[in-house]
Amino acid sequence: MKAVVVEDFKLIATIWETLLKDLGFNEVHVFHHAEGVKEGILEIQPDIVFMDVNLPGAMSGLDITEEVIKVNPSINIMMLTIHTDPSYIQRAFAIGAKGFVTKNSPISEIKEAVKTITGGQTYLCKEIGEI
Repeated sequence: MKAVVVEDFKLIATIWETLLKDLGFNEVHVFHHAEGVKEGILEIQPDIVFMDVNLPGAMSGLDITEEVIKVNPSINIMMLTIHTDPSYIQRAFAIGAKGFVTKNSPISEIKEAVKTITGGQTYLCKEIGEI
């Protein structure tokens, strides 16, 4: 299985990469900025993408998600961000993201989200559900 992590903070990206490998993803690609992400995702055709919202570069994670989903609506993109503002959540699902999880979520919930999304369903983290 293949995964992509789009996260500008290298420590956090490494944590996500390790988590995905622990879940059985044998190929994990990491991007630290917006440039080349869309093309990379479309070329790699991952089973899941962890997408941060705030990225250095010309596009946000939401913009990249929208562009990728326009080309390939079947790619599973999970927003993994600090943002809890409803406008981010609404936009993420409206453009085709399959999940929205905050960085305050426990690892166990992120694992649950990955299984849910790769199983064909959408996922909204419990923290958002409580707001």
